[in-house]
Amino acid sequence: MLSDDERERLGVWVRAVAPRAVAYARSLTRDPDRAEDVVQECLFRLLRRAGDYDLERDGAKILFRAISNLCINQATRERDLVGLGSRSADDDRSFDVADPSVLRPDQIAQHRELEQRVRDTLQKLPPMQRAAVELRALGMSKEDIAEALGVTPTNAGVLVFRGRKQLAAELRSVLGEAGAEESV
Repeated sequence: MLSDDERERLGVWVRAVAPRAVAYARSLTRDPDRAEDVVQECLFRLLRRAGDYDLERDGAKILFRAISNLCINQATRERDLVGLGSRSADDDRSFDVADPSVLRPDQIAQHRELEQRVRDTLQKLPPMQRAAVELRALGMSKEDIAEALGVTPTNAGVLVFRGRKQLAAELRSVLGEAGAEESV
């Protein structure tokens, strides 16, 4: 049984890590409600065994690994995995790379096209590559990604590299078209 002090420390830790965990889960599930359910389930499992781990030191890595595993397992079954800032048909929120309010209408259109192309391309990535790219976008190191995905750091680097390479190849056509339009 945990002391009041230990419970308070765990509460502080959960409040600190939960927003990033939900953002990561949402990027993998495409559904904000499902993402919260995934994080809640993973936190529940982790906190049940809080005495087995040093959560303040290793908890985020363990949590992100659990989220990755659960989302990848669900995606493998459902084939419904998509990208950063994805939105479902009933969800009009998205991840904006730039503030559209400072852009011209043609720039807004290009921005939206690029955003959609990134989502579509991320959807096509294999689940492990996608998870690696998403974790890197959240600022995790290669070592942390490796631990979260249960692979070696070298393999984590390869997953990120291949995912980014595929994204770059797909986006080159969009960026090339935008550059060609500006020169006309």
